Amino acid sequence: MSWQLLTAISVLSLSISVILQRTLLFKTKLDPYAYAVVFQGTVGVLLMLFVLLYGFKLPGIGAVMVPAVISVIFFGVGHIIYAKTLQRVEASAFSVLFATQAVWIMLLGIFLFNESLTVLQVVGSLLIFAAVLLLVKNFRQVFKDRGTLLGLLTGLMFGIAITAWSYVGRHTDGLSWAAISFVGTALVAFLVRPSTRHKLGSIVERKLMPKLILMAIFYAIGSVAMLFAYKHGTFAVVSPLRQTSIIVTTLLALAILPRERNRIGRKLLAAGVCLVGVLLVVI
Repeated sequence: MSWQLLTAISVLSLSISVILQRTLLFKTKLDPYAYAVVFQGTVGVLLMLFVLLYGFKLPGIGAVMVPAVISVIFFGVGHIIYAKTLQRVEASAFSVLFATQAVWIMLLGIFLFNESLTVLQVVGSLLIFAAVLLLVKNFRQVFKDRGTLLGLLTGLMFGIAITAWSYVGRHTDGLSWAAISFVGTALVAFLVRPSTRHKLGSIVERKLMPKLILMAIFYAIGSVAMLFAYKHGTFAVVSPLRQTSIIVTTLLALAILPRERNRIGRKLLAAGVCLVGVLLVVI
């Protein structure tokens, strides 16, 4: 399968997953900690079952153990914040806030891999945060809006996690690494608040597992497709194409979720500005 098709599958699958997660988290008000444990664990189990059919293997993982641990820890904490954000922020706005990860990935590349900073990247970073400001009803309240702050923090956590996760995926078996990383993410989320164990059963009791499994399938497909797209394609080309998820998620949210059909012009403008900004950052 070509990296171009893998990228397209990743964009569509992850965008659908965001829409489904927003719907579930907003309606059910699930505990973010319990949700992160169950959802990530479900993705991990689904992938692990698939991996075991073809053979679990992690060659060379010892050489990249540090970034592997970093990715699992930041994904574990990040998914808790991710869930809290989706409870407060509409999916159409979340895609823009989440896209700030591109800025952090760029900065990590500069500080860790001695990459250079260009004028276009600076302009792109400013456009991304300008898009965030477009979504805030009151500019003066931007740092007081909990949803916006959580969204920006989610972008930071995932920027670090994805950088480390993709790096590890390039040096070992991608599918096995994806499976074990999701299981590890669920474990980290659990360790953040062990008392969450008392709330795990309620998710099953509320008959939410079929919906969680559906979301997990889309998330697993999108994540694995992204990992292999980065592995087989050029990072500098795959990254810009993957950012089309900003527009895809926004359009899907506006089309599918009636509650999100407000400030449509501003949301589309913010998504467009953010997309241009991300492209300038990653090209």
